[in-house]
Formats: sequence, structure tokens, C-alpha cells
Amino acid sequence: MLKYLFLLMFSLAFTKSLLSQKRDSLKYKYTNFTIYRYGNTYLKGNERLTFKDLSREFSMSDLGFDSYMKAKKFKTTSTVMRWASFLAGLTSLAVIANNGNTNTAVVLLGGQVALGYSAAKHGSMSAQNLDRALWQRNKDLLFPNTQ
Repeated sequence: MLKYLFLLMFSLAFTKSLLSQKRDSLKYKYTNFTIYRYGNTYLKGNERLTFKDLSREFSMSDLGFDSYMKAKKFKTTSTVMRWASFLAGLTSLAVIANNGNTNTAVVLLGGQVALGYSAAKHGSMSAQNLDRALWQRNKDLLFPNTQ
């Protein structure tokens, strides 16, 4: 009887150690391979990544890569609109300084506001898609065979 009790205790201890190995490897993956976003900085373990560097990190996640490409498209559109808004503001100042034509300046300032708002909206959509892409990539990294 004592022999069976010892065998039962040994098998429980062995099973517990196997489960802890799986948990430890998941913790290792989580700590060293998931990507975190802090503003415009991305961290993978102790490595700092740029937005461009992220494109190489989506090899295991097709859905994550699609969301990353959407984020990249929205970010590019936002940057172009931001520059156009800045140029519209400068042009409105130049029109006022040269001609004194206030109607043209008001139209340009209205365009600046509209472009600035649209740039902010596209920047927000880029951040949302990037967050979704990173979440999907990290999920696919930690749990590769789940649907």
C-alpha cells in the first residue's frame, strides 16, 4: 500500500513539473518575444523597434500583417494631409501679406482646418489598426494553433 501511495505522489509531482515547464516557456515567450507599444516606441524584449521594423515581425500572423498594412496606409495618408494642412496655413498667411484678399485666406484657413481634422482622424485609425495588428501578432505568437 505504501508503495502505491509513493508511486501516486511521484506521478503527481512529475506531472506538476511538466505543467510548470509549459507555463515557464509561455512566460519566456511572453517576456522576450511579444511587442509592446509605448507611444511611438515599440519594444520586443529589450530591443527597441521602429514602425518600419515592425513589418518584419508579422511573419507568423497573416491577420496581423493585414492590419499593419492598413495602419501603414492610414499613417501615410495622415502625414500627407498634415503637410498639406501646414502648407495651406502658410499660403493663407502669404495671401494676406501680399494681396490682403481675405476671402481667399479664409477659404485656405478652412481647408487647413478640414485637412488637420482629417489628418488627426486618419492618425487615430492608424493607431487603432496598429494596436489590433500587434494584439493579433502577439496572440498568434503565444497561442499558434487556436482559431
